[in-house]
Amino acid sequence: MYFSIIVPLYNKEYSIEKCLRSVLAQTYKHYELIIVNDGATDNSDIIVKKTIEGLDNVKYIYQKNKGVSAARNKGVKSSKYDLICFLDADDEWKTSFLETLAALINDFPNADLYALAHMVKKSGAEPFKPKHGLPDGYRGYVEDFFKASSKGSVLNSSKACVRKKSFLTIGGFPEGVTAGEDLYVWIQMALNGTVACDVSYLSIVNQVEDFSRSARKNSVPYPIIFFSKNKMLIRNKSLDKYLFLIFIKHFIYSLKSLKFKEAALRTYYYSKIFI
Repeated sequence: MYFSIIVPLYNKEYSIEKCLRSVLAQTYKHYELIIVNDGATDNSDIIVKKTIEGLDNVKYIYQKNKGVSAARNKGVKSSKYDLICFLDADDEWKTSFLETLAALINDFPNADLYALAHMVKKSGAEPFKPKHGLPDGYRGYVEDFFKASSKGSVLNSSKACVRKKSFLTIGGFPEGVTAGEDLYVWIQMALNGTVACDVSYLSIVNQVEDFSRSARKNSVPYPIIFFSKNKMLIRNKSLDKYLFLIFIKHFIYSLKSLKFKEAALRTYYYSKIFI
């Protein structure tokens, strides 16, 4: 079993070395690492080249800035294995991440989308476990992905693994989108296939506020836009509840930030799903 690991990179000179070294330190060695530099303008390029020097299982790709979705899609197109893992350039894995993931896939081979669990680390603080949508110790197929995701975080882009064929069938990550592109992918893959999860906290998401993150918070999440324009697509009650929770989370953020136009725009798109 081999993995292709995709790391999209844009102006993460403060974190990219730690991210890459967490991959290189994995106990499970059957993988290729693909770094897609999405037109970074800081010292990321220098740091990456120094970190991967002499390694033959690493691909380093440079493209003009097109956004994180385009970078991830480019990595997938350049990959040679069926199992694709994603890792954001400011996040990291514990050393047994791939080993645990491989065991999950081996024991539950009929899924299209796999995930472990993640911890959150804020600057100057110890990592903590955010609320998960499944019980601690859960390991197996997920009966209702949307119901679980309404309770807590089941998937994000630094703990997910997809089967390439299933991922390409839904068209990959939507390009030109600034918020919720990953949520859209998980939703579509869960609607069209099966999800398996191991609630082992082996991914660390580092919460660092930068311009890219603030811009994402101020945008309408793509799943809301997509289903507002395709409201006749088959949904279910669990998905509708999940979409509402996505909407309300970002709506409240808009109000707290006094961004009333953004709040109104989000309300408009959400209402179009059901009207």
